Amino acid sequence: MAPVDLDGLLLLATDTAKLAAEIALKDHPALRHAKVDLNRDIKLEADYELERVIIENIVRKSDYPILSEERGMVARQGGRGSYRWIIDPLDGTLNFYRGIPMSCISIGLWKDMEPLLGVVLDFNRQEIFTGCVGRGAWLNGVGVKVSPVTEKSKAVLCTGFPISSDFSKEPLLEFVEDIRMFKKVRLFGSAALSLAYVASGRVDGYRENCIKIWDVGAGLALVKAAGGEVCVQKAGHDFVLNVKASSSSILF
Repeated sequence: MAPVDLDGLLLLATDTAKLAAEIALKDHPALRHAKVDLNRDIKLEADYELERVIIENIVRKSDYPILSEERGMVARQGGRGSYRWIIDPLDGTLNFYRGIPMSCISIGLWKDMEPLLGVVLDFNRQEIFTGCVGRGAWLNGVGVKVSPVTEKSKAVLCTGFPISSDFSKEPLLEFVEDIRMFKKVRLFGSAALSLAYVASGRVDGYRENCIKIWDVGAGLALVKAAGGEVCVQKAGHDFVLNVKASSSSILF
């Protein structure tokens, strides 16, 4: 079996994210049309249109299966079963909907439960985070690494509340107790951007329970590529994870 060309696949993911970003940047009013708006979840026309572009471009050049937030698993004949693309066409959908400039395109490649490479493209700021585990991580082509912070009292933590979170009083109090030792806590509304910021040293750690794999698929690869550490545990369903990522396991 020929070796996997990770450099070539990273380039494919990068080019694909840029194609999708061209659509997002047009900011056509139709993209903000809410196709699903139930309880704490919202899906826009943008989610589906960006997904279409991403999947169409990847399947032309790769035979690996694709796991996407909106369409689920897209099987590809001839692909190596242990490899799969994991994409979130628009992470931070509610932010995009409300005009909050904290949303991005996320494309990752995993082998089984191991992240291999990731691309997170923040089209609001024209920032593209790319990384390949064992090779390095970059922001707009310039190398980045996780921060040197290893003390919670000096660390900035990113976190969030997925739609599947338990919002009753007791779990929320446990959550506060778990994070109160950090210097600052930030909730950006985008797991992918939060992890990209860990990878680039802007923040020091990220943790979130019951988060979907497509929200963190690319970002976890970025953190590992940038020299950080990640902890991933299944939380019931195959696609739901408890995730921690930081510059050091001390911050877990």
